[in-house]
Amino acid sequence: MKNVLLALCIVLLMAPLADAKIKLVSAVIEPAAGGGGDEVTATVEFSGKVKNVSRVLLIPREYAYDIDQPFSLQPDADGKNVWTLKATVPWETPSGEVNLEVKAFDKKGKEIIIDEYKDQLHGKAGLIPFEVK
Repeated sequence: MKNVLLALCIVLLMAPLADAKIKLVSAVIEPAAGGGGDEVTATVEFSGKVKNVSRVLLIPREYAYDIDQPFSLQPDADGKNVWTLKATVPWETPSGEVNLEVKAFDKKGKEIIIDEYKDQLHGKAGLIPFEVK
């Protein structure tokens, strides 16, 4: 009986830990291509509760000029773990592919690392490709 009770306590204590790992659900930019002056919306969604993610940034991997970066995304007002940034493509952005690396932090300030993106230079939580026309 003690063994069953002990096993049940261990399972109940470990259950929240299995849920605690934050996963990337999606990372997109709409439209996926645009030119100078076009408005775009980047959206990043993580699993779990929004309170488990404290900050989400987009960092352009390649840029030929200085801009204020990284770009900070805002959490969804409805309490979902969805983060959004609305921005205008700068006129001086050169045409070509731009890779926006997603950098995110958990509620303790530790960087969230998604296995698929762990080797990226700046953000290790995701990647959004964008084509500048």
